[in-house]
Amino acid sequence: MLSRTQFHIILLNTRIITSTYFVVTLPVKFTTLPPDIDNTQYQLPNGGLTTNYVQNAMTKKKLLLIVGPQGSGNHLYSKIFALHPDVLGWKELNKTYWIVHDQEPFNKFWVDPTEWDRADFGEYTNLCVSISAPYVQNGVTLNPPFKGFIEGAERNGWTVQVAIIGRDINILEAQQQRLRGKVTIPYMMEAIKELEPLDPDYISHEMLCLYKQHYLKHLAKVLDFPIAHDDPMVDDILKDNANAKYVSAVDKTELDRIVEKGLAATSKPGTEWYGRGEDE
Repeated sequence: MLSRTQFHIILLNTRIITSTYFVVTLPVKFTTLPPDIDNTQYQLPNGGLTTNYVQNAMTKKKLLLIVGPQGSGNHLYSKIFALHPDVLGWKELNKTYWIVHDQEPFNKFWVDPTEWDRADFGEYTNLCVSISAPYVQNGVTLNPPFKGFIEGAERNGWTVQVAIIGRDINILEAQQQRLRGKVTIPYMMEAIKELEPLDPDYISHEMLCLYKQHYLKHLAKVLDFPIAHDDPMVDDILKDNANAKYVSAVDKTELDRIVEKGLAATSKPGTEWYGRGEDE
């Protein structure tokens, strides 16, 4: 059985160990960079941080990379994301209906990733880059060189976030076959393997067409990226449903008959569904 004196000694030792641990770990919190900051830019040889660290942490530079299959809505999303005044994106695209992708403002960085080392974006801390997989460069269809592009951006202090566009597979195949003469979705499936380690977000063409500004407000939160969801041009950009031309009405199916009978069976006389499906 422990005496009162022994008990106090044990408590005292416990406090000393706890206090020593706290004192040792406290400086690490203030001398270690967060995992999303490139320490080669801000770490001094002695392990300390340069004066640029605080400034960079307060004005974090973010690059949103939009990637999707050909015809999935790369131009559509580029137009909308470029509306926000704090975002440097494909602003010229909002002055016309369509521009070939090799005129996208960041195309030169895909051709030569070392262009990142010479780039000056002024006061912009948000970039939006659009690319399809595959894309056509000098007449050749190939997947974008993601590795070099992303490494060049990160080397210059940009945090890269990938957003992958999805669209109905039947419409994608029809669009690509009509315009490209072949289905190019397999290129995108290969690209996803390379992009998956970056933990991409997935965004939808159909959700954008259906919910419009509501969906854009949601994306701004999910992507943590400025989106001008209330800009009047959003309605103009989305006024034409690009899916409509690929959709046509069909005759009734067996599922239709089952649904009608099910609803009619639980309906009261005089209601919309009462008696429907009885003669079929």
